[in-house]
Amino acid sequence: MKAIFLALSATLTLSAQLTVPTTGGKFETRGINGDSSVTVKNGVSPKPAAPTKTKLTSYFLLGEPRQWKSKDGRSLLGTIIAFEESVIEFDAVNPAAAREAVEKAPPAQLPTKPTLIRGDRVRLMVNKKPIEVSLTLLSEDDRQYVDNLKSRIAQSTFLNQFPP
Repeated sequence: MKAIFLALSATLTLSAQLTVPTTGGKFETRGINGDSSVTVKNGVSPKPAAPTKTKLTSYFLLGEPRQWKSKDGRSLLGTIIAFEESVIEFDAVNPAAAREAVEKAPPAQLPTKPTLIRGDRVRLMVNKKPIEVSLTLLSEDDRQYVDNLKSRIAQSTFLNQFPP
């Protein structure tokens, strides 16, 4: 009796190990990255690609590049820029369309009174990126430079330096 029980339990164990779950259907192929040579068979249609939005931002430089120093002695190389900027936005997939959009855009005009200080911050172009720096963090020489530039802008002598 023991032998029959052991043989029966061994058979049940083997049959349990041989049962493999199935996927429920065939594997299907799908397109990769919009490859049209491979068809989508899973019932989901691909979404059309959204148009590529491109922005071209122009900044107005208000001075020459200089070494800016903080009160604690750290420094960075940057150019002071106005808070105003010129932005051209267009849908472009190819370089020719981008060039055409830039050529058709009106030329960027420096405002008659550019915003030099907003709140207690000035804006600097550092490594081709605009950053805002608090005046309270700048050294005394840099704050005097900003004050001098601010008075020149207020007197409108600043814009006379730049021919149209």
